[in-house]
Amino acid sequence: MKNILIPLVIALFFVSCSQKQPAYSPEEQKIVSQILKERQAKDLAFATEDWSPLLPEDKKHFRGLKYFPMDLSLRFEGPIVRYDSTILDTIIGTKGDLRPALKYGYFPFTYQGKEYRLQVYKILREDTSLQKYLFLGFTDETSGKETYGAGRYIDLVENAENHYVVDFNLAYNPYCAYNPRYTCALPPEENHLPFPVRAGEKIFKAHAQ
Repeated sequence: MKNILIPLVIALFFVSCSQKQPAYSPEEQKIVSQILKERQAKDLAFATEDWSPLLPEDKKHFRGLKYFPMDLSLRFEGPIVRYDSTILDTIIGTKGDLRPALKYGYFPFTYQGKEYRLQVYKILREDTSLQKYLFLGFTDETSGKETYGAGRYIDLVENAENHYVVDFNLAYNPYCAYNPRYTCALPPEENHLPFPVRAGEKIFKAHAQ
């Protein structure tokens, strides 16, 4: 384990030092620092934990996940517009499995003068403690090229205030991007953004589509 951790820490050090950081306000710097801290923790866990989704051969040579440069213009805050009625739907997995879900609402945002919306779902699970988690998966013009072809996720947790942060710098790959034994929920077609979202996690391996 020692042999894995030393090069991983060194690689993270050089990446952080080599990237020229833009001028941030104190609040923005706090956001950026927290994201970088979470990325380092994830890299360490992927390299060392038994639950890591990485294949053994990939874990052996793992030096950290790849990300686009931080872009806080792709961070949005606001409410989810809830649907008036309960709309039953189905989320399809990458292996064709079906997951019953509620169409919860949509998150509207404006980027570069244009309005967009992302559909948000609540996947129905037997474990009721997981019902607070909402599913927001999306694809964009980088999908299958610079990012994982099946799409990326942003985690949201249902809250009484109906205030959410959709930060594309936090967009991450599902486990099926690293290991074919997993099946992952596919984003709906209406959640394809017609512009390149160059923020968040990049594709893990060129052949991992």
